[in-house]
Amino acid sequence: MTDSDIMRSMEDFREYAPYALSRGEKERLLGNRLSMLTRHHLAHCPEYQRMLKGIGSRMSDPEADFNNVSYTELPFLPVRLFKELSLKSIPEEEVVKTMISSGTTGQAVSRIYLDRITAANQQKALVKIVSDFTGSSRMPMIIIDCPSVVKDRRMFSARGAGILGFSIFGSKKIYALNDEMQLDMDGIREFLSLHPNERILLFGFTFMVWQHFYKELARFREKGETIDLSGGILIHGGGWKKLASEAVSPKEFQARLKEVCGLSSIHDYYGMVEQTGCIYMECEYGHLHTSIYSDVIPRRAIDFTPCEIGEKGIIQVVSAIPESYPGHSLLTEDEGIIEGIDDCPCGRKGKYFKVLGRLKNAELRGCSDTYGAKFVQNDCLTREEKIPIPLNTDEINSFSAKPYENEILDKVTWLMGDPKLLKLAAEAPARQPFDEEVCVLLEKVSELLRKDKRAKVYPEVITFAFWIRRAGLRQLREKRLPGDNVFRLGRGLVFHIAPGNVPVNFAYSLAAGLLMGNANIVRVPSKDFAQVGIIADAFRETLKLEEFQKLAPYILLMRYDRNKKINDLLSGLSDVRIVWGGDQTIKELRKSPLPPRSIEVTFADRYSIAVIDADAYLEMENKGRIAEDFYNDTYLTDQNACSSPRIVIWTGERKKEAKELFWKLLHTVVEEKYPFRDVQSVNKLTSFFRSAAKNEGIRFIESGDNLITRVEISKLSKELMDERENSGYFLEYDCNTPEELLPVFHDKRCQTVGMLGDRRPLLTLLKQGGKGVDRIVPLGHTMDFDLLWDGYELTHTLTRSIGELA
Repeated sequence: MTDSDIMRSMEDFREYAPYALSRGEKERLLGNRLSMLTRHHLAHCPEYQRMLKGIGSRMSDPEADFNNVSYTELPFLPVRLFKELSLKSIPEEEVVKTMISSGTTGQAVSRIYLDRITAANQQKALVKIVSDFTGSSRMPMIIIDCPSVVKDRRMFSARGAGILGFSIFGSKKIYALNDEMQLDMDGIREFLSLHPNERILLFGFTFMVWQHFYKELARFREKGETIDLSGGILIHGGGWKKLASEAVSPKEFQARLKEVCGLSSIHDYYGMVEQTGCIYMECEYGHLHTSIYSDVIPRRAIDFTPCEIGEKGIIQVVSAIPESYPGHSLLTEDEGIIEGIDDCPCGRKGKYFKVLGRLKNAELRGCSDTYGAKFVQNDCLTREEKIPIPLNTDEINSFSAKPYENEILDKVTWLMGDPKLLKLAAEAPARQPFDEEVCVLLEKVSELLRKDKRAKVYPEVITFAFWIRRAGLRQLREKRLPGDNVFRLGRGLVFHIAPGNVPVNFAYSLAAGLLMGNANIVRVPSKDFAQVGIIADAFRETLKLEEFQKLAPYILLMRYDRNKKINDLLSGLSDVRIVWGGDQTIKELRKSPLPPRSIEVTFADRYSIAVIDADAYLEMENKGRIAEDFYNDTYLTDQNACSSPRIVIWTGERKKEAKELFWKLLHTVVEEKYPFRDVQSVNKLTSFFRSAAKNEGIRFIESGDNLITRVEISKLSKELMDERENSGYFLEYDCNTPEELLPVFHDKRCQTVGMLGDRRPLLTLLKQGGKGVDRIVPLGHTMDFDLLWDGYELTHTLTRSIGELA
């Protein structure tokens, strides 16, 4: 196939109106074009070829026969890949324009590389699609945006691209907003006076139309100032998420605009920068339509099979246009349903569909959504009930925080405590390790948690409750301070920064600080995990009891967004700072200085592995219990914990047999217990393709659905350890000699080895001076917290050694 073949296949579309073909005719035309594009990108985009090869697609063979292949069977790429990889099928010198998606602060953006042919085809398709709704004549045009958004024509955002794309429909143009995003009412009136009795085209992004156009027109209307746009037509797009937060439905949106300016011809559209030109316009019956240039295929999250009409699924979009980059078949992060095919009352052929919204936990994407994010106020978390503290009342009442400290702490949401208790915490006497009053308090918390019906839903909460029960604490002391003849005291105040993605971690960190005789202030995860609330409730109820109230300054829990001033204040009070949550968090916290004699304990980004001896596994009687144990190690925390295995390394002779049985039994457990979320399937597919694009020798192992994702790797390398995902995403490696594990054992980021089989070969590797691996534990126990963690002996780190007891 040559480039001229590609060009000729696109010319076939020009013979037809955009909604003229029935289902069978369209599928033949579009299928032929999409097959050609797949071959084209295989030949010209190395990353695309590696990705298709990685999933074992027969289409990764340049000589593969694409005849009679439905485009529903063609591979699709997650749209998020364009945020993470530079994917193009043309030489750099042929790039004439780079499209950049919109994104909120901190989000990556997609970069779409266009050559002249693709850019021209985008414009031609857009003209034919939109003209079907507006007519072929150009109209005076009001752009509901500001002029500065269109700057660098070679590289501009999705907002700028949308404005420039739709500008071709305007004969004369005016921007409705100035660069301060204020409505230019005088300019609009003057523009309308120059075009009396003419049909006016308006274009803008949904949230901006609402925020800066409708609301301002409503304000002017209250003063008796109005404009008449009853003969106009509005085209808008970009998402509804932010308007949903204001309880604005599409019906309400249209009604309000008609009320303030008479607009009644309003068309929403669905589109994305990754497939510019192939937009999906809304007809007068409220249906989004596919044209001959595109199609929509909702897919089931569990296995990516196509949905039936009326069945909700993750939207896949295909487009006949992209030649300069492999964007012809993409999996979005939106949900939708097909409402019908070829039978819309508007008379247009093709599928018509509804977009239901973003997948839960997916990023904001649309121009309107990302722009509007800054207008949505952060919902303040309700402050929890205060604990009455009659102890040292005079001292509490005499405390007056500095003005700047009061202002800083106003940004804190206290789950337990307040600024006055913080003062007491900083001055609280140090206690001895395993102080009797502390142990009794923890036993009471354990009792409350074990009786709490809410806690029973979360195994990790019950596990924590058992960890702090009196018998468990006694065993812990005997294990970590056996016959200790050293007099120890806590260091003072410990400032804990808990990881944001492991709900119960904060509780273990708090308990370790308490047990070692310290007062504690804990920044819990910003996300309102139910587990955090359940555990905080148990501590709160316990501290209400009179015998425990004097321990209130030792347990302070708070939430706050990233804030250096708060970090500065709390770090300056601390004798120990414990930072969980990764390298970037540690880097940010180290900008806040500690007092000279204070120490820091950091738990950086780490990963963990499982090593399974296939022969030993097959000899075990209760293999189902091993599946349960591995599930607890991995799925209970979605593999977010550093100690949760992400790589499964197989040793022994009977690997194939063991793997088949192991993953089959695990699948049974996952299917029964795991609350699978649709977005996880997209996340895992994205991670696999990203790894495959960058690395040779990576292969997707087909498992029937997306509950377990297995990725076979041909070698172990430090670089590959950066390619990680969670929610049941496992790299898998067949190991023939222990020495093959050296790259992992010498990697400082490797924390825990969950072992099934003989551990002696691993210990031999460590004796060679391995800089990684801090724990080797039986499979099923990688999540068991201990006061020896990440190489830190917390019984020593969190205490001061005064000297030997007399």
